[in-house]
Amino acid sequence: MLIAELCAEHRELEAHTAELLRIVAAEAPDSATVAGMRWRIVRALADHCEREDRQVYDRLLGSGDAIATVLALRCRQEHGVLVDRFTTYILDWPVDRITREWASFGEATRAAVALIAARTAREEQLLFPHASRVMARRAA
Repeated sequence: MLIAELCAEHRELEAHTAELLRIVAAEAPDSATVAGMRWRIVRALADHCEREDRQVYDRLLGSGDAIATVLALRCRQEHGVLVDRFTTYILDWPVDRITREWASFGEATRAAVALIAARTAREEQLLFPHASRVMARRAA
């Protein structure tokens, strides 16, 4: 159930980032809407990472499973980097700069969203199968 919930959070992040991409694809800047959406994304991302850290990484690190431990350590490190990078992207692009440099902001946004997409794909393809295996073994 836990993995399904985390995947549902990924789908929520994907929906938020798709909305952000839709907004930045417009010709005219909509800085206020962008600002709200970005903070929603970073909050959802931080909440997701914190939950995953407590409920997945801690279990994997204490599992004694060598592969799961290595993946958990790598992913835990990447979480902090991802949240920091997205927060930096927000701070680098205040509303007045977004309005002035709309096209460049769109490029920066697409790059930030790509980082999130790559991260969620890696979790679902690499980490979650091991997490499911370790958790099932513990439950047995």
